[in-house]
Amino acid sequence: MLIINKLLPQGAGLAAVLLKRAGVLALPFAARQHHEANLSDGEGSELGLRLPAGTTLRGGDVLVAEDGSLLRVEAEQEPVLLVRPAPHGGQMADLLRLAHQLGEMHVHVVAHDDHLCVPGDGELAQWLERQGFALTPDVAPFDPPALLSQLPEVVAHQHSHAAHAGHVHGPGCNHDH
Repeated sequence: MLIINKLLPQGAGLAAVLLKRAGVLALPFAARQHHEANLSDGEGSELGLRLPAGTTLRGGDVLVAEDGSLLRVEAEQEPVLLVRPAPHGGQMADLLRLAHQLGEMHVHVVAHDDHLCVPGDGELAQWLERQGFALTPDVAPFDPPALLSQLPEVVAHQHSHAAHAGHVHGPGCNHDH
């Protein structure tokens, strides 16, 4: 089994020629949320994913195996729901409120100009229908941004600046950003 223990977010630092040579590992979103897993590369090779706890893989990330080989992560096609406002009287503001509520419920969401995309979960679909939203099942890559609760460095950064009210940030302010 080939062990993968290094992640290069979005292939940071790799030359384009190396990215082109990298193998592809297509995974559904649920599998990309596991930092430790035994996987198959689709060509019969067994892979042992051993990344730091809390790691979520994103499309475009590059994994480095212990032998130096590279695998580019892709979001696999999977069932999703396209959520739109109610057909009669629904408004885009309803989607904004829904996106906020789903985020509080720790449901991953991808926001588009005229709809939301959420996991194709049957219970979630029933709940959304009861709320009056129009649903369209689809099959597409699902690669949502991280929830704010998964970004401790962003939250910590926001809190650390609360004490700097009135402080202007710019060249020469003498602290890291």
